[in-house]
Amino acid sequence: MSISRYSRAALLASTTLSLALISAAVSAQEATQPVAAESPSTMLDEIIVSAGREKVAIDTPQAVTSVSQEQIEASQANTLGEILDAIPGITTINADNALGQSINIRGIGSALGSGENRNIIQVDGVTSYFEMYRAGSFFFDSELLKEVEVLRGPAASTLFSAGALGGVVSARTKDASDLLEGDDKLAVRTKAMWDSNGNGARSTVTVAARPLEDLELLVNLNYGRDGDYHGADGVDLGNSRMTDLSGLAKLKYSFGADNDQSLTASYFNVNKSGYGLYDQTTFSSGFGYADQTTSEQQALLAYENAFSGNDLLDVKAQVSWSQTKRDLSDITYRSTRLGSPPAPLGTEAEYVYNNWQAKLENTSEFQLSQGIETYFTYGVEGKYQERLNPRLNPDGSSTPGSSSHPEGETHTLGVFGQAEIVIHDRLTLIPGMRVDHSRLKPGSGVTLRKNLDETAYSPKLAAIYELTNWMNVFGSVAHTERMPVLDEVFSGDGFTDLGKEKSNNFEAGLGFKFNDVLLENDSLRFKVTGFYNSIDNYLYSSRDHVTGKTITTAIDEAQIKGIELEAGYSSESWYGNLGASVTRGDNLSDDEYLESVAADNLFLSLGYKLTDYNLDVSWRSDLYAEQDRVNDADEASPGYALHSARLAWKPEDGFLAGSEVRVSVTNIFDQKHTAHLSETEGKGRSFKLSLAKTF
Repeated sequence: MSISRYSRAALLASTTLSLALISAAVSAQEATQPVAAESPSTMLDEIIVSAGREKVAIDTPQAVTSVSQEQIEASQANTLGEILDAIPGITTINADNALGQSINIRGIGSALGSGENRNIIQVDGVTSYFEMYRAGSFFFDSELLKEVEVLRGPAASTLFSAGALGGVVSARTKDASDLLEGDDKLAVRTKAMWDSNGNGARSTVTVAARPLEDLELLVNLNYGRDGDYHGADGVDLGNSRMTDLSGLAKLKYSFGADNDQSLTASYFNVNKSGYGLYDQTTFSSGFGYADQTTSEQQALLAYENAFSGNDLLDVKAQVSWSQTKRDLSDITYRSTRLGSPPAPLGTEAEYVYNNWQAKLENTSEFQLSQGIETYFTYGVEGKYQERLNPRLNPDGSSTPGSSSHPEGETHTLGVFGQAEIVIHDRLTLIPGMRVDHSRLKPGSGVTLRKNLDETAYSPKLAAIYELTNWMNVFGSVAHTERMPVLDEVFSGDGFTDLGKEKSNNFEAGLGFKFNDVLLENDSLRFKVTGFYNSIDNYLYSSRDHVTGKTITTAIDEAQIKGIELEAGYSSESWYGNLGASVTRGDNLSDDEYLESVAADNLFLSLGYKLTDYNLDVSWRSDLYAEQDRVNDADEASPGYALHSARLAWKPEDGFLAGSEVRVSVTNIFDQKHTAHLSETEGKGRSFKLSLAKTF
């Protein structure tokens, strides 16, 4: 049986198994109705904070998944891709390369795509502009994170951005309270990690302090190094040798009546440096090599006031500055083309993205009538981005920008409102509306000096209804409008205005939650979501082979549709998770496939906790189907299967109390593979070891 058929058969078998469990659970649920809070939790029980009023994942009217601190630790992740691989519907392109990652959600996003505002990535509520030239990556260190939430689909647009057709990745950094327990004044956590593949090593120290009752402080420092990692059979893939240095500082002061006010200041800096390919997305040696340093830093000041005793006011405000920067020196590329400058990329170059953002929002809680509660969140948000790309020429002169990645400015102002109307604790209606206005200004090096102003509207209506205490049905209708970005307007030294990208989007699904299914006090959660997006004027950038310059064109009509499945089981001993995603994308105008759709995939994990020995062992299988829905047969990808095993030991008594030992083996059978949409072969077998201790 081919791996494609194997993957589809596994998807069918897993779905059948889940439905069988649901059938058994229904019978058990009709017999007894234990209190859900007493049952062990699954990923679908995680609290979601990025979708409006706090709620558990399975009770949201859209596909949303939260990866907790414990799950991040268990994954022994070094990159964002290793954190997100537990979520159906999201693919990290070039997931094993820290400098070349891009995000694809439900067929939206590519390594070289220009639509960075289709998928929103935020850290502590600050939007990260991750799409850098030839290094379109989300540059971050997983050791700074305590939680990552992924909201899939355009219904997330209301609170984040009018054009978020793919969805939102919302990450939160660690707080001092995550380490401090009870009346603790000081806590220190140290951690060391090693990865056999590339002989990578990392060390971490985190200090949390509460010098005053209302004052918390956290400092986190991380240092690491990686060698060139290997594919299957020990083949040296190169280009991953680098040194990492990162840190986070956060101060929080609480005050007012019942400490209902807080002021938080935070700063982080992530720095990755090494010698490697200039092109970190397609990994083409045609652009030469360079010494390079990539950094991401962010400063944030946030104020919250819950106005204790006043349900109409719950104010949150924040201002931030962030910068993504790529420094390149000793660039080796030289052109031999007639009429071309000898070093078109420069001998040295900088790609600098400065961002200033401010946001003010309030949530009002009130009753429309008896049994109808309403939560109304509304606010205003402003963003400014400056993109610079100075290049040093061999003669000492400098050249601004690249014709395919021009310098420029983006000014955005948005207002939004979202209501959550809860009717008799069974039906929840969530209408929302966002209006964004954008102004794009050309930078140095752009020939035509003309601004582009656009206004985008994004209304939605979502609903979830509790049919029984163990089953809900949900759905949403949303309209999104995505405004063009700098690359799409000013590439090729010109000015292109093809208008806004518009889509009408529909989503529906079912959620199931059961307790006491197979074992006493266990829990089973199951959620299935179907979606359909109809897109007009789908913008994309490509290279004009006549002029050699980048141009922006549009697909008049496209559609993306699919289905996602999530399931989780947990008991005092056994636990497991299942996720699957099937997505189809079509260029209806040209009767072709959309080439940004990932392969069908399924993952299944099963674990057992030996509580008497504080041990946790688990196995995970990831199955990827063949992706042959491509316009060029050379772009097809074969299917493959990856397997991994993990063991964790967390003693609770004696001098080792507070320690953690984690061991894992990934790609156990050393399977050669290249993920569809990625440009480099994936890692071969890896052995990982991490040791941690909290004092």
